[in-house]
Amino acid sequence: MLYPGFCYYEIALLTETLAFTKDNWQMTTVAADSNLSESEDHFKIKPDKLLSQVDPLDYQLLILPGIDDYHIPLAIPQNIDFLKKLYCQKKRPLIASISSSPILLAKAGLLDDTKFMTGLFEEAYEQNPFIPKQNLVRKPVVTDNGIVTASGQFFREFAIETLRQLKYTVPDDAFAPARKYPPYTDEELTYR
Repeated sequence: MLYPGFCYYEIALLTETLAFTKDNWQMTTVAADSNLSESEDHFKIKPDKLLSQVDPLDYQLLILPGIDDYHIPLAIPQNIDFLKKLYCQKKRPLIASISSSPILLAKAGLLDDTKFMTGLFEEAYEQNPFIPKQNLVRKPVVTDNGIVTASGQFFREFAIETLRQLKYTVPDDAFAPARKYPPYTDEELTYR
């Protein structure tokens, strides 16, 4: 799901991994309108489809990247209306929402009975009483009711947990930084 000021790097490990699985995941980007969605680091992406053209229940996974200024996508009614379609008893896709984007889920009512984590500043909870702060769990990544949420700095752990929820085997140290000791050998850096 795209919106103005989305944060690509927080979801890049997840989307890149899915793109190269044996299952050949097909990504569809969706947005409220057909304008280019500009990320917080100024990449511009044209959505494949409009939110109005998509039934979110037809998908296996919905990814909500973090948001530079959550007020902007929060004020776009199509974003919330789209997410409200996921408030149902039918089988819905896994929802993966990182950093400030769980505020969109809260506005749609999807966190009313769901434990979650965000990267929101404390003032946001006071300014937006629709966020069910009683369900906030201060852990890097929280999974509950088919929704994976995380604070933005835990983008690695977010990717790992989302992939595990999709039934992929992922080691705890996946996406770990490059090691410094012992130094890499020529053989390790020879690609075949």
